[in-house]
Amino acid sequence: MPEFLTERLVLRPFNAADHDALQAMLLDPQVVAYLRYRVLTTPAAFDDSFKTHFLADTDTTFALENRQTHELVGFYEFHEDGTTGILTYALAPAAWGHGYVAEAGLALMQYGFETLGFDELQAHYADANPNSGRVMAKMGMHDMGVLKAKTLPDGQTIHVMAYNLMKPDWQDAQSASA
Repeated sequence: MPEFLTERLVLRPFNAADHDALQAMLLDPQVVAYLRYRVLTTPAAFDDSFKTHFLADTDTTFALENRQTHELVGFYEFHEDGTTGILTYALAPAAWGHGYVAEAGLALMQYGFETLGFDELQAHYADANPNSGRVMAKMGMHDMGVLKAKTLPDGQTIHVMAYNLMKPDWQDAQSASA
């Protein structure tokens, strides 16, 4: 069970004590508006996902804990698609705008490429949330443009945008900064 430390965060596997904070985050419509987790609309649905996914996927799903306060501020995870790791993340609203996504993402890139063996990392976001695109660029990822259009249950159509980073590009950036 890997754990990573950044300047302000502990990236670690989830534990039972994270239940209530994660439930509050994932049952907040603002947080999950454009995430796959928007289908978790009840505590019972969340409980099932918490047990079968967040607690079970200890190599690919990470709790983001504030190092000073020890509060759960969000999560990051890898979804495997062949040799591509697709990054998904969410933060509690109080943690928005503090740079946590880029900080955690940069820490997880090495793990994704070197330990999980991905050749490519991608991150997707809804065009209605352009801040996510800016974070991906800050992490050194490259804009791939529109991946697809999607109609949400409320009838809103969004464009799913994508960023990626190939392993050789990441390795070159690591060599240049060394």
